Amino acid sequence: MGATNHGTQNIVYEYYEEMTSEEVNSRHVGIRPRGIYSGGYLTKISNVEITISPMVVELGDSNTQVRVKTSVSATLNSGTLDSGEILSSTPYIILRRLHVGSVTNYMEIRAISSLSAAQATDVVVGKCVFDGATLTGFDYSDRTFLNVQDLFLKVESTIASEMYVRLRAGKIQNDAGYVFIPEQKVGPFAVPGSSNSRIDLVYIDTDGTAKILQGVAAVSPSAPSYGGKTVVAQVRLVNGDSNISSDRITDVRSFIVSIPATVGFGNWTKKDSGGASLTRDIVYKATSDGLVIANSRGNRPHLDAYTHSDKTKVSEKHTDAHKIEEAVSDESGYRHLLLPVRKDDYWKIVGTGMYATAANFIWWLPMGDGACVKQ
Repeated sequence: MGATNHGTQNIVYEYYEEMTSEEVNSRHVGIRPRGIYSGGYLTKISNVEITISPMVVELGDSNTQVRVKTSVSATLNSGTLDSGEILSSTPYIILRRLHVGSVTNYMEIRAISSLSAAQATDVVVGKCVFDGATLTGFDYSDRTFLNVQDLFLKVESTIASEMYVRLRAGKIQNDAGYVFIPEQKVGPFAVPGSSNSRIDLVYIDTDGTAKILQGVAAVSPSAPSYGGKTVVAQVRLVNGDSNISSDRITDVRSFIVSIPATVGFGNWTKKDSGGASLTRDIVYKATSDGLVIANSRGNRPHLDAYTHSDKTKVSEKHTDAHKIEEAVSDESGYRHLLLPVRKDDYWKIVGTGMYATAANFIWWLPMGDGACVKQ
């Protein structure tokens, strides 16, 4: 047993210690996610009366939290609701429980006017949909989301004042199996240089690396396209920022994502990532899988292409580099070459022959939104 009280510990509960129900219920705050685990669906009886099915729900206030299980359906109307009525003016059905010292401290069911009228610890069941005074159905799109993997790849603010966020640990699945992502800081985020704000994405690459996709600064910025990425958070940045607070982080985790293999070709381009024309005798690095298409014209032109994961071998045209050469020539003296390139590999086109040129005749066709970075 440990004899040193590291960090002024509060043990819940110590051996032979008496406890109250309030103390017992406080154990679950921040441990079990709040929300409806099962049941809790609404059925119309009349335009002013509904029922809610048996349910299991975790709820409470800021200090206590309990599990509530109902065994039969409950009838909800102006006489049985703890507040509100089944009306178009109070369409949202919510659950609430505040701790009081009473044996009849039951979960409340209320009808409220809007989500803004709900308390932070309320659990939203759903919304009654009306056409005039007629109850036509129920909408569960605003139902409190029960994230049972609450901390799984969650992006949070850090304790220190810095342009980083903290990524909690988790796992992703790729075509080789699963990858474990350890808890880590992600950053630094670049502060917008203008008075406009910007939205950046935090995403997990297929190899498990946490990355940032920078957005475009604007008066009312939009998040960049997800493009099939496993995005876990959107981060809003403003000129002058020196830290990233929790209200700047939007949790967008979704554990059902598109399969990477379904990503198709992106847009044709003659430009590298910096906006310059792709040209011969220059080494580039591909940020995605893609195809390099090169054309050459002139007096007996010749094209060679090299690609490899080692930049040096491409630069030196080493025999280990993967080489494609002697593309077919047409009657007008043009030669054409197609070079497949893997993500994060390097490539180079070499053109020879009198008047031979590759400038403005090299195209890049990426898978997704990849680019070629000049080395």
